[in-house]
This record gives sequence, C-alpha cells and structure tokens, in this order.
Amino acid sequence: MLRKLFSFTPPTKISLDGVDFKIKHSLRRNMRKMIIRVENKYEIRLSSSKVSQKNLILFIQENKSWVLNQHENIKDIYPIESSFYYLNTHYTVKHHNEKMRIQDKMVYINPLKAKLHTDNFYKKQAKAYLPTRVQLWSERMNLSYNKLGFRLAKKRWGSCNSRKNISLNPYMMKLSYEMIDYIIVHELSHLVHLNHSKKFYEIIERYLPGHEGIEKSIKDVSPRLG
Repeated sequence: MLRKLFSFTPPTKISLDGVDFKIKHSLRRNMRKMIIRVENKYEIRLSSSKVSQKNLILFIQENKSWVLNQHENIKDIYPIESSFYYLNTHYTVKHHNEKMRIQDKMVYINPLKAKLHTDNFYKKQAKAYLPTRVQLWSERMNLSYNKLGFRLAKKRWGSCNSRKNISLNPYMMKLSYEMIDYIIVHELSHLVHLNHSKKFYEIIERYLPGHEGIEKSIKDVSPRLG
C-alpha cells in the first residue's frame, strides 16, 4: 500500500521567466503543507506529502517571484564555479545546503550563506595559525609587540600602530606561507619604523632577503582581498 502511495513520478524541470530549474521532490508522508527551497542557482527542492504533478508545478509558479529572487541572490553572493583560495591553492566552488567543507580541490558552500561561512572559515584558520608565526618572527627579530588582533578588511593585509598593537587580516589565509610570513615581518618592522622608509625596508631585507619578489606577488593577488 505504501509503495503504491509513493510511486508517482514528480516533475523534474520547470522554466520560470526563461530561467530553467531542476526540481527535486522529497516525499514526507505526514506533511500538511509544501515547503520550497532554492538549493543552488538552478535547483528547486520541494518537500510535501503525495500531491499531483499539476499541484507541484502550480505551487512553484505561485512562488515564482520568491524563487527568482533567491536565484538572483545566489548569483550575487557566490557564483557557481567561481574561485576560492586557501593557502594559495585554488578550489572550485560547488553549491550545497550543508556545512561548508573542502574536499578534492572543491569547496562545498551554501550559496545563501557563502560570505558568512567563508569569512568564518578564514577567521578560524587565521586564529589557529597566525599567532604562532607572529611569535616566532618576533623572537627572531627580537621585537616585542603589545596585542595581536584580527580584522577582516578589503584594502590592507595588516597594520601596526604606535601602541605596538598589530592587526592582521584573516584573508591572509588565502595566500602562500611565504606571503603570510612577509606580511608578518612587514608589520613587525613597523614596531621600529612607523613608515616605509629605506631603514624600514632594510629591516625586512635583513630577515627576508630578496623580499621584493614576495611583495610583488602579494600585490598581484591583492584582488583576493574581501
């Protein structure tokens, strides 16, 4: 009896204002209403008890404006097949509705929460990795700082102020280990010179000979900020 009840074939595709969507339908025997979600840019998921194909299509059409709005939001937040960088490695973005994960050069992200999840990822990785590197380099350079903080920013990788407080941008975790170390040495050097004078760069050169090449590489990837 149950097998017969769940044996109908739901629709698999629909076009809304020229946008084609795949339809996935989950049968829930005791559901009293239908639930609709846009799972990625071109996929609609419906959950309901057994209903006719006609009613499923009608329900989607009744929610057309909402579906198309979600479709546009996904495009604006994180385009499918776009780029994600971690430690200078490129990962292809794939959309799904579960927790963010990295696997086999792919990063799986809920597109409606992509910015939140990726920012949290970079902050978590930065707090786990950067303090140890800052401490290591401060000891090598025999320089003492006051506080180390983290702040997401779109225009700078880090900063150091006259109170000897250093702030690092968690987006640094997009870069290579070599680039990360350069930014740390750069900010620690500001403990001695709060400018970009010749003497300032002499400190960097002392600890990172040939640093100009690393600095150029960082400038080349600066669009990864934010």
